[in-house]
Amino acid sequence: MLSFLCKAQEYPLNTDPSEIPNNAYLKDTNNELDKYVGLWKGTWNGKTLYLQFNKVKTSSSIPGDTHPYYKDRILGARKVIASNGIIEIDKITNFNNTDPEFTGISGSLRNGNWKRLYFYPQNMCGKSAALDITNFSGNQMTLHFEYMPSIYKEDCVHNSYVDQNGDFPINFPRDIVLTKQ
Repeated sequence: MLSFLCKAQEYPLNTDPSEIPNNAYLKDTNNELDKYVGLWKGTWNGKTLYLQFNKVKTSSSIPGDTHPYYKDRILGARKVIASNGIIEIDKITNFNNTDPEFTGISGSLRNGNWKRLYFYPQNMCGKSAALDITNFSGNQMTLHFEYMPSIYKEDCVHNSYVDQNGDFPINFPRDIVLTKQ
């Protein structure tokens, strides 16, 4: 009886996916993502924000599904607690990496020295945001929130709220300093 184990070819995380064979693995060989992994905490407007980030091997493809590959990414979820202790959002408790609100990490388009996460809040009519990591030192990082371009949806349940308040009810700060727990 003959048996053998076939392992996907591994390439450094920042390799261009178009330059690797099908089903190759863009692996975090230098542990670049590890410093982001864990539970982070910050406060804004009397609220407490927790972000949980996990490093996960994900499947991807070049647009058009013509070139499948695997890649290590950061996936995340959040929890928001009001000043009175009421939990307003809790995606962390049941977070299992299959439905993340946050993905990344990549280089920022605004500043080559920054890193960027993408934020896809649920039930916000397809609205998404970029979170630029404008400062990272040891156990602290600073995030800057900025909406990504999106299409206006006439049937969005939040349109009247946006008309009255000038913004979506995203429940996320524009800028925040987070400390690793």
